[in-house]
Amino acid sequence: MKRLYICFLIMLLVPFILGMGSMTGDDSPDKIPVTDKKFSATFVDQMDVVTRCTEVSIEGKTFVEGVKGEGTYTIPFEKIKNIRFFLKDGKLKGVVLLKSNSRDELTLNKDYKAYGRTTHGTFQIDISGLKKMIMSE
Repeated sequence: MKRLYICFLIMLLVPFILGMGSMTGDDSPDKIPVTDKKFSATFVDQMDVVTRCTEVSIEGKTFVEGVKGEGTYTIPFEKIKNIRFFLKDGKLKGVVLLKSNSRDELTLNKDYKAYGRTTHGTFQIDISGLKKMIMSE
């Protein structure tokens, strides 16, 4: 009978003990991905709200990744002037203007997030909510 009470007590406590890990996880809004290289950018969302950020990344990476044809392409931030985002046929497209003044259009992952640090705190947005991302010099 004593074993039954101990088993019952353990089964009752396990969900609480396992759930405590999520309380201290890395999902805190004051944390953003840390990158080796530091970039600054201005984000313009679909409502024309402008947000200037430092420590900018997309999914914690300092490049934009997308599909063109059958291939997956990556373009590092240091080569980008700006990216215009728009929906076309239900897919998120990104028109990347390079510093060389050439353009490239990629199909982007709608679920990716952009991150940055503002003067007031941190910033994150789904890239599908962006109209434009302008890289700072």
